[in-house]
Amino acid sequence: MAMYDAALTAGPVPYETRMVGTRFGDTHVVIGGRADAPPLVLFHGWNGNACNIGAEFPFVFAGHRVYMPDIIGNSGKSAPNRPPTAGSTYADWACDVLDGLGLDRVIAMGISGGGWMTLKLAAYATVRVIKGIALCTDGLTRLTWERAILGMSGAALWPNPTTMRWFVRTFKSPDAPMNQQSEDFGRGLQSIIKHYRSQRNPGLLSDDELRRITSPLLVLMGEHERLFDSPKALERARAVIPGLVAAELVPHAGHLMTADQPEYLEARVNRFLREGN
Repeated sequence: MAMYDAALTAGPVPYETRMVGTRFGDTHVVIGGRADAPPLVLFHGWNGNACNIGAEFPFVFAGHRVYMPDIIGNSGKSAPNRPPTAGSTYADWACDVLDGLGLDRVIAMGISGGGWMTLKLAAYATVRVIKGIALCTDGLTRLTWERAILGMSGAALWPNPTTMRWFVRTFKSPDAPMNQQSEDFGRGLQSIIKHYRSQRNPGLLSDDELRRITSPLLVLMGEHERLFDSPKALERARAVIPGLVAAELVPHAGHLMTADQPEYLEARVNRFLREGN
């Protein structure tokens, strides 16, 4: 929690926090950006929390009021409850959060398990999602265990700066250097692994769920993604999701797309937010 608070203090904009009641337990929300700007909900990755997610997407604060909830059951300050990931439960939780914040319709955006949250919300509460952005997202394909298990095992068994650096390297594009965001991710991950009981990734959305998504949606997957099969994920999105605007492969990017390709990501996401394509 000391790491969490320090990360917020070092964030790209001043933040405020709120605790919002939901039927699944209290939810901690970090809020930043102009109070009169359009609302954007930014979901962090699975097993993570909201303390660093703003620093990964600093460009969204220029034109939006950004709401960053700690997903319940994850490593932040929300309730530890872990309801089943099948069905509408997490979308129901997200809707409760929106109700508690007084938000009717929002832009939804997330990375990894946060992308899964975006897809779930858009599937079960499409009317509340103005646009959706899912990056390096879970939910479209299963984990590619043969590529990721070695790094995950080493990091979990021996959480120290050396194994964290190695693990972070497996998440990055092979032609992208380590940078400050990568190092920060590794330090945060080390603390989470040591002090938090992690859970399995939330898993696939069904075809029926994906067919419910009619809000305009952008899906970006890294060329060197090692947790999911990017080509298959993009192919499935194009085949099944009615609201899909674009499903694209980001060159020279791994699962840590925000660290590998920050300028590319900023330009592409801003174009979608601004022009809808």
